[in-house]
Amino acid sequence: MSKPFTIDLEPDLDDQVAELAHAMDRSKAWVVEQAVREFIAVRDWQAAAIDEGVRAADAGQFAEHDAVADWVASWGGPDEKPMPKCG
Repeated sequence: MSKPFTIDLEPDLDDQVAELAHAMDRSKAWVVEQAVREFIAVRDWQAAAIDEGVRAADAGQFAEHDAVADWVASWGGPDEKPMPKCG
């Protein structure tokens, strides 16, 4: 069951939402709801990836900064270094 929600959009953004809704034969509310769903999904994915990285770092599973910097600096050169190993 949906709950009503009011949102103020700048005129240009409102026009873009209206054009997209028309092109998709959907309501503006549907377009905005899909955008919010996608935003939350990306944010959830990002937060989970950050948490995973922090857990790995806490467990000592990371490459040293200097090793990564040297590797990146070697990209595209004739003596490109292999990716550093995580310790």
